[in-house]
This record gives sequence, structure tokens and C-alpha cells, in this order.
Amino acid sequence: MNSRSATARWALGPSTGPAAPTRRRVLALAGAAALAGTGWAGATAVAGDAPRPRARRAYIGGFTIGEYGLPGLAGIGIARVGNGGELEVSGWRRGIENPSFLTLSPDRRRLYAVSQLPEGATGAIHAYRIDGDELHPLGRPRSSHGAAPVHLAVHPGGRFLLTTNYDSGHVAVLPVHPDGSLDDAVQVLRHRGHGPHPDEQRGPHPHMIAFDPAGRRVLVPDKGDDHIHVYDFDTRTGRLTPSSRTRLGEGIGPRHLVFHPSGRLAYVTNELGHTVTVLTYDPVTGRVRPVSHASVAPPGIDPRNAPSAVHLTRDGGLLITADRGLDTVESFRVENAGRTLTLLESQPVTAKAPGTRWPRDVALDASDRFVYTANQAGQSVSAFRLDPATGRLTPAAPPLHVASPSCVLLR
Repeated sequence: MNSRSATARWALGPSTGPAAPTRRRVLALAGAAALAGTGWAGATAVAGDAPRPRARRAYIGGFTIGEYGLPGLAGIGIARVGNGGELEVSGWRRGIENPSFLTLSPDRRRLYAVSQLPEGATGAIHAYRIDGDELHPLGRPRSSHGAAPVHLAVHPGGRFLLTTNYDSGHVAVLPVHPDGSLDDAVQVLRHRGHGPHPDEQRGPHPHMIAFDPAGRRVLVPDKGDDHIHVYDFDTRTGRLTPSSRTRLGEGIGPRHLVFHPSGRLAYVTNELGHTVTVLTYDPVTGRVRPVSHASVAPPGIDPRNAPSAVHLTRDGGLLITADRGLDTVESFRVENAGRTLTLLESQPVTAKAPGTRWPRDVALDASDRFVYTANQAGQSVSAFRLDPATGRLTPAAPPLHVASPSCVLLR
């Protein structure tokens, strides 16, 4: 493993590893050297808004049927968030298989979960009413109309839920009843593309649903065909109409996307390209255009890794992502009117230990004070304090032991 002095303050990653880590071969990274160092943060201040209340509860999703021989999660974990950002599990919502991704309704009173069934089986979407430390099912689960649903999002108007099915390439639109329960899909689309990677891009792999700030369009990064797909969204019927496609690169694998507060820029993590791409977004035409790329690996570190989720602070000044393979959480300063990114810190998600941790998800709380990573192979959820002025990330509490987590949702 490469090393630098503590004064450099980079969290270093392994210099060797698989050429392209995949979501189906987490343990191929086992035995790689764990990361060391404390991370480095620049000194440029970022102006912040008035502080918002921190999260009081967190919901932990993951795999009840543990992948890669790992232990399985008991269900959806319900955790209380302490004043210092620490998590304490207070209960479980059982009766759901592989709730690998979770989201909230716009009024934050209901929770929705995918059921990512194994072996290519058609997945399902579950709806719950939030009642303190309990989740009560709303209606019956609905089909995701595809294999391996990995993401879902509710339209800001609250009347429709959309999900992406990674394995089969399908995007489905489900109506939401006034009580929060779901109806069967009103539309199912399938992407058709592929990319050059022999394992990860044999077919389409839509990975996320992102509504534009006006709620008029849907952006879908597709890891399998290297495109951002843009759809016009009919808020009355829930129907999607293809609007445009933008190819980001050759074998880049776009995964997760977040909009800048201006609504005219967006940022997408590239799972196969080891980068974050800055996009311009035209709210009139809906077209996106890549303008710059930033590596998630510090200088001198072999960037054979796989970025996961992405978030921005409310003022758009800092970008947060996590990285599998390097097993780090990163902060970037957003510069040049939002069009470029500068890496500030790359912090190990857990203390130095052999093997991979695989931070499959990262979450930023509403106060912009705490960051959490769901470390699937590391069997843990890590909590960090975020300094909004410098972007520095420091551990807020010891990692919480949880079997096979893949998502953290804050409320």
C-alpha cells in the first residue's frame, strides 16, 4: 500500500485491485489493503444558510438474504439519531425481503421500499405508514414489473412513484393513493442499450430516478448504456414520454444523480468511470450536457473503484459521495459557478482493517452536519461530522453493526 505523511492528510487507497469491481463480486475485493490516514480538507469557507433541524430517525435498508455469503438483515431497521449523530436501532420492520433501497413521501409521513428479490425474480414495492418507531403496511405490495428494483422516488406532487429495475432494464410508474398505498403500474418502459464493459454493460441497467426541480421531467442514469435518459412527465396521468438521451462517455457507467439548487446543473457519479460528472441542464428543453469530470481518487491513487450515491449541501457548496473499492467517503468543493469540483477529503468509512467495507450508499442529513455510509460488506453503518466551512469529515461515533446494509434514509 502506498503511504504519505500525516501532514498530507489524504486517506490513501490500495494501489492494486480488480480492474473493474462489480456489484455482483463484492468479495473479489476482500484482502485488499484497508485505507489509512485522516483525510485532508481545504481551508476555503463555504457560506451556509441558517441551520435546519437534524434527523431524529434513520431507516436502514439492505439484504435479508445476504449476498456473497454475508449474514442477512432482519428487515428494515428503525434507528434513533443521537445528538452527536450516533445511531441506535430501536426496532425492525420484518416481513419484507431485501429492502435494498428506501425513500419517503414528500410529506415524510410514509416510507416506500423496494424488494430486490434474488435470481432475477420480479421485484416488489412496499408502502408503510410511519408511526413513531413503527412502520405499518399500507395496502399490499405491488410488482416492480422487472428484475432487481434498486431505486425509487415519489413525484413532488405525491401522486406517483417511479422505480428502476437494474437487471431487466425496466422503469415503472405506480400511482399512489391518497392514503399512501400503491396501485399497479400505469406504465412500464424498457431501456435497450448496452456498453463496452463485458460484464457490467451487456444490457441496460437503469440505476436511479431523479425528478427535475420543476417536477416536469425525469432523469434516469443508465449504468449499462452510458446515457442519461430524459423523459417528459405527465403529472396528471403519470405517463413518461422519451425526450432526449445524452451519452456521458465510453464505459463510464452513470449511477446516481443530484441537482444543484439553481436547477441548471446536475452531478452524476460514474460507477465504472470512477468519476463525478458535472452536467448542465436546460429547464426549457430538458437537455443535459457534460461540462467537466472529477476523479473520486486522490492524486497518485489507482482509481479502480466504484462510486455510489451523491448528495449536495443545501447551498450547493459541497458535494458528498462514497466509494466502493477505496472504501471511502468523499467531499468536494463546488467551484466555478458550480461547473467544477475539487476533491477536499477522502476518509475511510471504518477503521483500518483487512478486507473491503463496500459503502453502497451515503446519506446527508437535512442539517448538513452529519454524513452516513451503509457499508454492505463491512456489516456496518458509519457516521461522520461534516464541517460546512471546510468540507472536513470526522468520525461522529463508532460504526453501528448491522448485517448487509445497503441504504440509509434520514427523517
